[in-house]
Amino acid sequence: MEPESPYAYCARPCQWAAGVSRYGRPYTQTGVRLAVGRSQDKPGRSGVYRLLGRLWLREVDAPLLEQLSDGVLGEAFVAAGGVSPSLVTGETVESLAVDYCQLFLGPSGHFPPYQSVWEAGQFEGEAANSVREFAEVVGYDPAEVLPGGMVDHLGVQLDLMGHLLSGGVDAEDSADAEDNIIDEVSDAFYSAHLTWPDTLLSATRERAKTAFYRSMLTLTGEFLDTEAPAGRP
Repeated sequence: MEPESPYAYCARPCQWAAGVSRYGRPYTQTGVRLAVGRSQDKPGRSGVYRLLGRLWLREVDAPLLEQLSDGVLGEAFVAAGGVSPSLVTGETVESLAVDYCQLFLGPSGHFPPYQSVWEAGQFEGEAANSVREFAEVVGYDPAEVLPGGMVDHLGVQLDLMGHLLSGGVDAEDSADAEDNIIDEVSDAFYSAHLTWPDTLLSATRERAKTAFYRSMLTLTGEFLDTEAPAGRP
């Protein structure tokens, strides 16, 4: 069996109760709950970031699509504005994979979901260096979700924020001190690395061929809007 290539990675108020890991495998416990907005609990926000990160990092597979099409997670995904196929077949999965690849992987006319590309017109710019610095501070390894890939991929950034909100910063003092540090670091990361996708989202919504990916793009934009730190327009 050939190893998977790293480049096979070809909101509205609601609640998401989850069963999906960032690798597309079922969780054994519920953990992703969303009442979209920064007032909700950090574990819930973390879970949403990680689910969105998974959807950006690689094409959806059959097990994940089945979870997004049925049960508690499926109901919540639809309530949030997501659109899932009513029947999951090999043909369905293949058509979604084709849409993902033509949107983000190419070979031409695609939209690389990398911050450096959209801000500086190049790969591996200053944004990538900044993500690496944040990742080192919070003990996050981008290679776990995108082996060999460029770290300013939007999916990596979303997953990193999920890691951070789940307790990726340790404080030697009280739990309140740790909570405050997480708030400060997450606000800094958001301002540096999650304010850029608007143009990408608009462009890809126009090009997406499937309702699933159009809804995923809209959901990403709406969720990021609710996550803006206080005082940011």
